[in-house]
Amino acid sequence: MIGNLVQYALYALCWLTIVLVVSGCFAVRQARKGGGVDLNHWLSGLALIAGTAPYVGLFGTVWHIIQALGGIGTGNLNVAAIAQPIGQALYATLWGLGCAIPAFIGYRVIVMLAPKADQGDSAATAEAEA
Repeated sequence: MIGNLVQYALYALCWLTIVLVVSGCFAVRQARKGGGVDLNHWLSGLALIAGTAPYVGLFGTVWHIIQALGGIGTGNLNVAAIAQPIGQALYATLWGLGCAIPAFIGYRVIVMLAPKADQGDSAATAEAEA
């Protein structure tokens, strides 16, 4: 039950990552045109996902490993009974990293493409000093 909830949370984080990266790229495009868009909304969301998704995946991994060890503890040494929770544990790890890595890359891309706030001010400052 809890393992399934972790999987569903990771699926939701993956979709949220995709939505934030795509909409963040459109926001960067709008900001570069001079639209005055505040990118902190997208950046904070992506940073939150990049920071927490590995831990959600790790929780799912530990939960499924506990399930596998519980099966061994009851005397069930059947490989099929142990392999399924181990596979689910690896699956949780995969989804945790699969959410965090694109979120981190999307965060860095948005920061890299975002217009710099001091680009216009530096030209005015240079003229004032001359």
